[in-house]
Amino acid sequence: MRQTKASDERRQEFMDAAEKLFKKNGIVDTTVNNIVKEVDVAKGLFYYYFRSKDDVIDAISERYNEAFSRSISQPEKSTDWDEKLKYFVNSCVRSFEQMKENLKGENENVDLSALTFKALKQAREEAGRSFEKLLEEGKKAGKIHIDHVDYYADLITGGIAYLVARGREDADVISQMIRDLLEGPGKDRKDE
Repeated sequence: MRQTKASDERRQEFMDAAEKLFKKNGIVDTTVNNIVKEVDVAKGLFYYYFRSKDDVIDAISERYNEAFSRSISQPEKSTDWDEKLKYFVNSCVRSFEQMKENLKGENENVDLSALTFKALKQAREEAGRSFEKLLEEGKKAGKIHIDHVDYYADLITGGIAYLVARGREDADVISQMIRDLLEGPGKDRKDE
C-alpha cells in the first residue's frame, strides 16, 4: 500500500527532486517526467502542486530567498546603528555567498540561468529594501548624510552581489569595502 504524504511535504519533495536534477542536468535538460520519475509518483500529482517546470523554478527561488531574507534580518537586541550596519553588510555578503553556492551545478556546463536570474533578482530586491530602511534609520539618527537612500541601497547591495559573483575578494574584504564607502565622504556631507 502506497503511503500518502502531507501536502507541504510532497511539495517539498518535488522541489528537492527538481533542484537535484537541475544541478545535475541543467534546467533545460530536466523535464517534468524526470522530476516525477525521481519522486516516483504519477505525473498528475506534479500538476496538483505546480502548473509547470517554471513554477518549480519559482518555488525553489522563493525557498532560497526566504533563507536569504532570514539571514540578513537584523537582531532585535541591537540598538546601535553602527553595529546594525556592520551586521547587515556582513550578513548580506555571506548571504550572497550562500546564494552563489546554492546556484552551482554539479559541473560548470550545467545551465541554471533561469533559476539564478530569478533568485538573484529577488535577493537583490530584498537586500535593497532592507538596506534602505537601515540607511533611513541612520539618516534620521544623524549617522549618515546622504540623499536618495533608495539609490544608495540598490547600488550598494547590487555591488555586493556583483563582487560576490565575481569571486575575487573574500567576504571580509567586501564587507570592509562597503563599510569604508559608507563611513567615508558621504558620512560628512550635509544635506542640501
